[in-house]
Amino acid sequence: MSDLQDRLRDKTLQITALQQKVGSLEAQLSGAHRRAHQLNETVQSLERTIAEKDGEIQMLRSELQKTKGALDTVGAEIRGMKAEQVASMSKQRPGGAEFSTKEKLETAERKLSATKDDIKLLSEAATDVLNQEPGAIETLRDAVLAVGDPKFKILNIVLNSRSVRIDELASTLVIDVSEALQIVDELQSAGEIELREGTTVIPGKKYREVKIPAEEWKTWEPSDIFDNLEDIVEKAEGKENIVKALETAVDILETKMARGGALIFQMRRTAGDWKKKEGDREELKYTIREWKGRAEALA
Repeated sequence: MSDLQDRLRDKTLQITALQQKVGSLEAQLSGAHRRAHQLNETVQSLERTIAEKDGEIQMLRSELQKTKGALDTVGAEIRGMKAEQVASMSKQRPGGAEFSTKEKLETAERKLSATKDDIKLLSEAATDVLNQEPGAIETLRDAVLAVGDPKFKILNIVLNSRSVRIDELASTLVIDVSEALQIVDELQSAGEIELREGTTVIPGKKYREVKIPAEEWKTWEPSDIFDNLEDIVEKAEGKENIVKALETAVDILETKMARGGALIFQMRRTAGDWKKKEGDREELKYTIREWKGRAEALA
């Protein structure tokens, strides 16, 4: 009888040990699945970033080709002017007229030299892009902005300043206001920019839309989501983007905070208030920091 009890006890201990091993393996498997999911999200994010950079490179290459073509045309015109002026000089009588022609020739030569320098700058920047040198995209963008197509220059100025007057664009590019307005109309037709009140230029809608990293948020801790949400609120343009960010954040946080019912309710109410009427942005940022503190206290 004692032997039977001993054997039963041994079997029980073995079963318990096996159950513990199974539990441990299940926990490891769950962790592996979670890490695999996080890695997959990271890979997808990187793939999206690479696709965006590829698109940007293609756009810059296209602008570079247009600019080089324009510069080649200018160079040809200047060379033609130079030939005409040389021919004219040979027919001029000594005196003031000859001196005037000489000045024009020197001016044309300076323009031609500047054009060659511009082409060299663009070519070097494009070569760096093709060789995938560090910072090559930024260098090419700066080069195109410095010597490239006025249309590309205006777009870059608007994207960087976020809001600029047409007369300021004309002054910066040293062109007539009418010419600046014509370029603005072309860019507006393409959806790149928008003209407000007939005088102020802002980025097009596609540039003003905030990218909300919803998939990344699903793998983040609540405190990190709140930090990112505050940053988005600071940079977002228009209440629609802020409302979208708030609603996305609250949907994700609701799945992560089992005891956060009151906090989730307040967040939804705030999103609803902003949907009805735009509120104070600084006050909202302060409120988000309060939400973060409450979420950390509930963890």
